Amino acid sequence: MLGRYAISICAAAAMLAAPSARADETTERGATAHLSPYGVCAHISRGDEHPVARRELQAMRAAGIAWVRTDFSWSGVERRPGDWDFAQLDETVDWAEAAGVEILPILDYDVPWARPAHEHLDKWLVYVRRIVKRYKDRLRYWEVWNEPNLQQFWHDKPDPKAYAKMLRATYDAIKQIDPELVVLFGGTAEIPWSFIEGVYQSGGAETFNVMNVHPYRYPAAPEQRPLYEDLLRLRRLMEKYGDGDKPIWATEVGWPTHEGPRGVSLPRQAQMLARCYLLSLQAGVEVVFWYEFQAPEERADYNEHHFGIVHRDISPKPAYAAMAALTRARPSGSKAVERPWRTGDVYHPAWQRPDGETAWALWRVGDDHGYAVQIEGAVAEAFDHLGQPVDLDATTGSVRLTLGEGPIYLIGPAELTIGQAAK
Repeated sequence: MLGRYAISICAAAAMLAAPSARADETTERGATAHLSPYGVCAHISRGDEHPVARRELQAMRAAGIAWVRTDFSWSGVERRPGDWDFAQLDETVDWAEAAGVEILPILDYDVPWARPAHEHLDKWLVYVRRIVKRYKDRLRYWEVWNEPNLQQFWHDKPDPKAYAKMLRATYDAIKQIDPELVVLFGGTAEIPWSFIEGVYQSGGAETFNVMNVHPYRYPAAPEQRPLYEDLLRLRRLMEKYGDGDKPIWATEVGWPTHEGPRGVSLPRQAQMLARCYLLSLQAGVEVVFWYEFQAPEERADYNEHHFGIVHRDISPKPAYAAMAALTRARPSGSKAVERPWRTGDVYHPAWQRPDGETAWALWRVGDDHGYAVQIEGAVAEAFDHLGQPVDLDATTGSVRLTLGEGPIYLIGPAELTIGQAAK
C-alpha cells in the first residue's frame, strides 16, 4: 500500500509543478466557477498564508479546485476607526483572478469599538458597504459571518433572532449595491437544527440566497454519521418554511490528520474526502468547501493544524491526489443520474459528465471484498480514488472488482449491477 501512495503523491507533486490541462477549461476568470462544486478554505488573505497565496492558488487550480473561501474581515481593513486599508485584499483578489480561482469572501467579526457587531449594525454596515462596493464587479458571492451559532465567533451568546436581524440588514445593504449579488447564510458549525429554524422563525427566509452549513463528521465516516440523510433533513426543514428551492452549500467540512483519538491517518483522510464530496453531491449540495487547503502543522496534536490537503510547504498529502482524481472523474457541470445508488453495503452513485459519458464511483465501508459487477457498455477509464489505474479483467459484461473504503471510478458504462460478493 505504501508504494501505491508514493506513486500517487509523486503524480500529485507533478501537478503542482506544471500547469493543469483542466485549467484551460476556464478561459476567463470565474467563467465556470458557478458550475463547479469544488472549493477549499484557505487563509490566503491574512497571516502567514498570504505570502504563499499565489503558490496555493496555482496548486488549487492544478487539482481542479475552482473556489477558495477566505476571510474579508472587518478588522483587517479598518484597524483603527476610519483608517481603511485594502492593499492586502486587493493583492489577494488579483492573485486569485490570475490563477482562475473564484473567491468566496466571508464578511465577518467585529472591531474593538463595535463589539459585538450585531449590536453596532450602523458601524457594521459601513464596513459591509465599503468592501462590497469595492469588489462587487469581481466577487459575486458573499457569506455573512462564520459559524454564528458558536460564541467564540459570534462574540456573544448565540441567538438566532440576533443573527436574523444582522443577516436582514446585511442582505438589504448588499442588494442595494447590486441586486444580482448572491448572499450566503453564515456557515453554521455542524447542522444546528434549532438555530437554523430559529432564524427562519425570525423571518430569515427573505434574507439570503444560499443555505450554508459546516457538516463536520470526523472522526467518524460520513456514512456512519449519516451525512447524506442529514442533508436531506436540512432540505425538508427549508421546505417547511417555503424555502426548499434554494441551493445548499457546505463551506466547511474535513477530517484532520493530527495525533489524537479524533485524528485520522493520511490515507484515510483521502478516502474521507472522496466519499464526503460524493455523498454531498448525491444529496443535492451545490458546492462543497474542504477545510482546509494548507495544513499549518505547528502542533502535532492540534486538529486545526492538520485539516489541510497539502503540507505547510505546499507539498501534497494523499488527500490532494484524491481531490484531483475526483475532479477528473466528476468534472464541473456533471449531473447526478437519478437511479438507485446503493446495493447492500456497496455505494455506487452515477453521474453524467459534460462530455456525455456516464461515470460511477463504487466503494464499501469496511474491509475489502470482491464483487461481480455486471456492466452494460464499455469502460473507457477505470482508476482509484488517488487517480491510479485499476486493471479490469474485462471492460464490459461481468467484471470482478475488489471494493473497499477508497472509491473506484468507472467512466463509460451506461448501466451496472452489483452482484453477490465474490468468495
